[in-house]
Parts: sequence; structure tokens; C-alpha cells
Amino acid sequence: MDLFELGQEFRAARIAANKTQQEVVGLSGVARARISRFETGQFPEIGAVKLLSLFEAVGLELFARPIGQGPTLDDILAERRMPAPSVRETRRRVRVRHSKVNVKTRRKNW
Repeated sequence: MDLFELGQEFRAARIAANKTQQEVVGLSGVARARISRFETGQFPEIGAVKLLSLFEAVGLELFARPIGQGPTLDDILAERRMPAPSVRETRRRVRVRHSKVNVKTRRKNW
């Protein structure tokens, strides 16, 4: 899982917890602008203490396990207990930003 996916999971948990970004600021001490950038994948890096603080504010935990390990029985059971996302949550526009370097590199490779 990369930082972009962590931000998406955080946003989904924040919305499910019915908390605004400003409420998370009060609980975590992380600036609202940083929270917004984290949720949208525009945050290049985040420290472990801030990440854990954000996750705790919305009721998430962070686990470490070997790469490639499949989901545990606890993971599968927890996923089944979660309510299905609403249509509104599943229909979001996602803007992918392409850097000029990537575009130039792609054109040279063609």
C-alpha cells in the first residue's frame, strides 16, 4: 500500500466516522492543509508520528506485515462487517496529475 492509498483509506474512515477535517485537526494536531493534501494524494511524505495521530483520530490502526502476505481471517471478517459504500462515495472524480518530466519521457519512449 502506498501513501496515496493510505490517504484514500484515511478519507473514507474520516467520512465514515462523520468527522470534518477541522475536527481531525483538533484530535491529531496536524494542520488542515496537510490533511487535505494527504487525502488527495498530493502529500509527498508524512512522518510516522503524524500518520499514527491521523489514523487514531478516525479510528484506524496501522499494521506491519511481510510483503505479499494475503489477508488474515480477521481482515476478511472485518471487511464483511463494514457497510457497503453509498453510491455517492463510489462516484468520485479523481484528478491525476502528470508531471512534465513524465510526459516528455513517455513521448521519447514512443
